Amino acid sequence: MEVAGKLGSITCDGLTKGVKSWSLDLVGDALETTDYEDVGIRTYIVGCSGWTGSCEINWDTANTITVGDVIEALEFSIVGTTETYDGEAIVTGISVSSSFDGIVTASISFQGSGACTLTSA
Repeated sequence: MEVAGKLGSITCDGLTKGVKSWSLDLVGDALETTDYEDVGIRTYIVGCSGWTGSCEINWDTANTITVGDVIEALEFSIVGTTETYDGEAIVTGISVSSSFDGIVTASISFQGSGACTLTSA
């Protein structure tokens, strides 16, 4: 089932207003184990996994999030479903943009620490 993104959300302490988009990247390492016995065909085993995320916001002074914050409960919600992605993360970057003919916006980057869990209520 396709889901419209217009009602998605991200929830954490320090970020309360103006979120307009988010992305979440779940990654896993593939460790190469190829040797001569594999006769030229690469082989792999599963290594470490991890995740990163980011969001775009309309800047609002109510947001108190800052680089280095440890966010113990970061939740990415897919509104229209009962699914959320939850985890602990560290704020690794905030990039603020301003132009004479627009509003102030910011991009916030997160580095996950530990598992990012998909839950369905």
